[in-house]
Amino acid sequence: MRRPARVPVLLTALLTALLTSLLASFLTALPARAAPAAQVVDLFGRTVNDYGVKLVDWQGYLANPYVELTVRPPADVRYPITVDLKAEGTSRLMMDLPSRLTATGATKTLTFANASEQKAFRLAIHSKRGPGADERHTLRLTIRDAGGATYEQSMPVHVQQDEKTALQPTLPVTFDYRYDTITGYFSDPGVRTAAEEAVKDWFRFFDMQPFDTVAAGAEPNHLPGNDWQNTINVTNNTAYNGMYVFFRGIQTPYSTGYPARNGRYSTRGGQQVPGPLHRSTAMILEYDEANKQLFTSLADEDWYKTDIQGSVLDVHGLVMHEYGHAVAFHSDWAGMRAYVNGGGNDPDVIRYQGRAVPLDGSYHIPGDQPHWDRLSGQSGGWTHLFPTRRWMLTKLALLVAENAGWRLNRNLTPFLDPAITTASLPQATPGTAYRHTLEARGGVPFYDWRVTSGSLPAGLTLDRFTGAITGTPTTAGSATFTVQLRDYDRLSTPVTRTYTLTVGGAAANLAREATPSASYTSPWESVAAINDGVDPPSSNDTVNPRWGTWPQTGTQWAELTWPSPRTLRAAEVYFFDDTGGVRAPASWRLQYWNGSAYADVPGTYPTALNAYNRVTFGAVSTSRLRIVLESGAGSVGLLEVKAYA
Repeated sequence: MRRPARVPVLLTALLTALLTSLLASFLTALPARAAPAAQVVDLFGRTVNDYGVKLVDWQGYLANPYVELTVRPPADVRYPITVDLKAEGTSRLMMDLPSRLTATGATKTLTFANASEQKAFRLAIHSKRGPGADERHTLRLTIRDAGGATYEQSMPVHVQQDEKTALQPTLPVTFDYRYDTITGYFSDPGVRTAAEEAVKDWFRFFDMQPFDTVAAGAEPNHLPGNDWQNTINVTNNTAYNGMYVFFRGIQTPYSTGYPARNGRYSTRGGQQVPGPLHRSTAMILEYDEANKQLFTSLADEDWYKTDIQGSVLDVHGLVMHEYGHAVAFHSDWAGMRAYVNGGGNDPDVIRYQGRAVPLDGSYHIPGDQPHWDRLSGQSGGWTHLFPTRRWMLTKLALLVAENAGWRLNRNLTPFLDPAITTASLPQATPGTAYRHTLEARGGVPFYDWRVTSGSLPAGLTLDRFTGAITGTPTTAGSATFTVQLRDYDRLSTPVTRTYTLTVGGAAANLAREATPSASYTSPWESVAAINDGVDPPSSNDTVNPRWGTWPQTGTQWAELTWPSPRTLRAAEVYFFDDTGGVRAPASWRLQYWNGSAYADVPGTYPTALNAYNRVTFGAVSTSRLRIVLESGAGSVGLLEVKAYA
């Protein structure tokens, strides 16, 4: 019998190597499969995986409102899965309970039984004390499936610090420690510093000027002994014109604060200040020395080490809370008695919180969930949506405190309503890259920008996250569209603004060809400034020529005259406002010479500062264009006028 021929070993090896090489080449040629990833979606339905999340640190001591996000798990993994969330970069980051605080950020775990489940979580940041730079941290997601596979993804966390200069009380605060004779708590410099900062935190948000001076010894008050026995009468040992604060430490039974109940109230110019506002307050500090450790650090990164109900007593948080009773949350304040009797029906509180917020019998904001404020910190209560480690001053507490008679500084960002501040858009050129970012202020600024009517010029788009209008316009002409701004507050009302964006060379500035004149010009100003072609840096331009009418008020005008008629369809004016004698007009309008008389130009006339105010209208043919200004708070003036065909 003849045996079959044997394939040489060398040939087998060659064939194996060839097949391996071909298989490797085939696999390399296949498109790489992306790792499974969860989608993170925000309140407006935007997927934030690429852009990330934006938080804002409101004016130092008001905690940042949280952002609520929804996790949609990947489909191509083995279920059930867990998604571990880690907010990395600072201990100030936190997530809603159940979660854990760490030295580098918060952690939280979500579980999903299948791909159709969606789960929400909330992310916030504990406030930074004082001014600082914007920050960037990381939100990391780690997915673990039932087969043991692990996938990781991350996105940026942008933190906007809105306090660029230190916020200080406008009302002086004087502290008196002479009567801290029982425990001597305030002999510790750390306790003093933390306590004083907690008191000043309240007055940082009040818009109050000094009162009449109270002479030394003219303000009686009282302080308790241990267990509120052996009360002593005290007076101020120095003159003051703001708020006087007596501090005392006792051993039992509790900490608190109260205003002086002596019938003497603050005056200014000899007249009692509305409220009425008490002239002095007292703060009593007590704690269980055997089982509590005083914590006095004001370092932002240390806040998570405190424990309201545990063994670490945070002096700053405790004094902030208890001094709240001295400055407002007490029945001795007539305004607060009225607030309680009215059931907490304050319009500003209802507008912010969505409901009335009554106080309990001890003049606290109730600690039960329906009355939790919408911020990540809380000025009362033992539990909260977020880990409560340090009692914090909040916007809700300040709105309630205003009922005692204090006036809040409504120019601070926590109290600003959402608003689009960009007044007009610069011209674009066909075929040339264009970029202009819409600006806004107020509300909770993880803004959502959308065009709700009309449309942008062809080739341009609006970024929903940043408000940037970018792209390369393709066609000359003008486009009118309305932009809607929503802030990250479910109770806010969206705001809108309508713009006209001109694309193309048809917008040559014809004002440069005209001769200017005016109803009146201040001797040190020049009407030639209105069409000299210089774009102002701001309405209070102190460098370039200006036209102003001080001290004249009432109706004033500036005019452009051409040697022959021009066809006009738009104009832009830039107002002069030196914040003194020359202010933006109360109103203005355009008029054109029709050959026998001046006729009004119909249109919408904005009065924004630090920007060109643009008016578009149906074509008019004229040799004279007049800008008529009606004065308001002062005289009027212009920095530049432009006219377009």
